Amino acid sequence: MSSNRSLSPVWPFPALDISLALVERSFDPAARIEAASGASGIALPEDFSEAVLSRQTAFLAGRLCAGDALGHAGAAERHVSRDRAGLPVWPVGFHGSITHSEALAGAVVANADSCRGIGLDFENIGTPDVAAEIAELVLTDRDRRTISDIEAPDIATATILVFSLKESLYKAIYPMLGDDAGFEDAELTRAADGRAVLRLRRKLGLTLPEGHELVGVYNVSADLVRTLVLLD
Repeated sequence: MSSNRSLSPVWPFPALDISLALVERSFDPAARIEAASGASGIALPEDFSEAVLSRQTAFLAGRLCAGDALGHAGAAERHVSRDRAGLPVWPVGFHGSITHSEALAGAVVANADSCRGIGLDFENIGTPDVAAEIAELVLTDRDRRTISDIEAPDIATATILVFSLKESLYKAIYPMLGDDAGFEDAELTRAADGRAVLRLRRKLGLTLPEGHELVGVYNVSADLVRTLVLLD
């Protein structure tokens, strides 16, 4: 994993009407990370010291992406700290989100004036059996009706897409949550041509009323689903 150069932004989604900086970085989950960590100046958190190598490498790759994305978004500060729950804390004036799949990390950053929150998620497309298990935990009746029209290769991929969109949604709204939230608290109402709309099924905070809609975008490749959701 190269850490000594800044990567250029990418954009695999349909266009949105706000400026976002998105960076992706491939990584080897079995690679040693000491040299990369030292070169980047990013230290592993203490609670990662006993983590498996793939988790350590994914953390570093995600933080490298976050630093690059902050730089491209115009932030002077490129360090992303962590709160007590281990969630990213972004520099004042910016919102962001970090994600990783088995071998690809990514981070997206937006100016805080352009949105209230943003969520990014990557999911590897697994087996139909795994997708069926996820469906039982994630899909509402409305989700099931909506995915029947999604232009995905199969129902398993469509299921992973809904799961990923909801993961992105919860990352976007987490700072605003006034209560615990589950997958059943949001539903996919529309998905076509790489664009999606999700609606909250109940009030989740003072600024997150029942019925509030969030816009999402997505990209489906042969083995990976990418999703991004905005809280305006």
